[in-house]
Amino acid sequence: MEENLDKLFDYRPLIPGSGRFASIVGIGGGAGRVVDQMRKCCLPDVQLYAFGMNRKEMDELSLCGKYLIGQEGLGSGKDRFLAEYECSKSFPAIESVLRGRLVAVFVVCLGGGTGEGCIRSFLQKAREVGNKAIILVATIPHSSEGAEKRKNALGLLKALEPMADALYTVDYDDSRCATLTEVFQEADRKIIEFTDSLLGMVLRRCMITFDFNDFRTFLQFPTPSKHIDFFMLVGSLDFLRKEVKDWWKKLPAKYSSADEVAMAVFSIENADWSDDKETTEAMDVVHERFLQLPPDAEGKWGIYPDETLPPHQFRLRVFTKCKR
Repeated sequence: MEENLDKLFDYRPLIPGSGRFASIVGIGGGAGRVVDQMRKCCLPDVQLYAFGMNRKEMDELSLCGKYLIGQEGLGSGKDRFLAEYECSKSFPAIESVLRGRLVAVFVVCLGGGTGEGCIRSFLQKAREVGNKAIILVATIPHSSEGAEKRKNALGLLKALEPMADALYTVDYDDSRCATLTEVFQEADRKIIEFTDSLLGMVLRRCMITFDFNDFRTFLQFPTPSKHIDFFMLVGSLDFLRKEVKDWWKKLPAKYSSADEVAMAVFSIENADWSDDKETTEAMDVVHERFLQLPPDAEGKWGIYPDETLPPHQFRLRVFTKCKR
């Protein structure tokens, strides 16, 4: 029995306040700025770091954990091979920010020299030091940045997939924003919301437990792709009823119906769960839509209090993995 437990719980118990649950690492100037914005998420037991080759970009970040790759600080010049070479000299620093963490999350903007040149080394080090869950969060270049650049980024992403336990991508081409500035801002928001939501499922106080083994079961659930899809809704119960009627339509086009869902994880949050009538109605919304998954699909969920929400407002976060 003890041997079986050792195999199931193959990690040390987390000491609250130790900052040892996860490291979130931005690789490159753009990714570093995204991670810098995550300070406002206030996730407990999570440390934020940025690695980059441009000293000016690193100096502009408010993060305490920021590291310069290479000594010149002049950037990569879009040369991923130079970035890869310089990154090899930073292995001690990389190991120090990853060792002892259960989860490693890497944020990278594909198309940039630093991110593309260094990401393999970070993923390899995460595996070597024993991180139990490795998540890659990446942006894909916009078509206006050049067909070759986009093609190379997609090829690299495919090559990186076996090195991670899960992937979340934001494709700039999917945005409906009018300007590139707005496209980038929207992408930053999506990355922050996804990362905050996924780690928060485990770290925040929960009325129905969603623990680390639930988290890892979702990440490692066998599907053809390791990609995770995500959306979030905030509003009244009437708003949620309307919006979740055909909830899979909020997912990428590969979901033609709910039958394409292999596994779903969702949380529902409210400031005050003491109102029995409102709680019952909220659970009815959940049961009516999200618990009616295909017979061969798996679902997990959690209920969370969040005092920052206005009265009678709910937040619904949904993560899915696709059958194809």
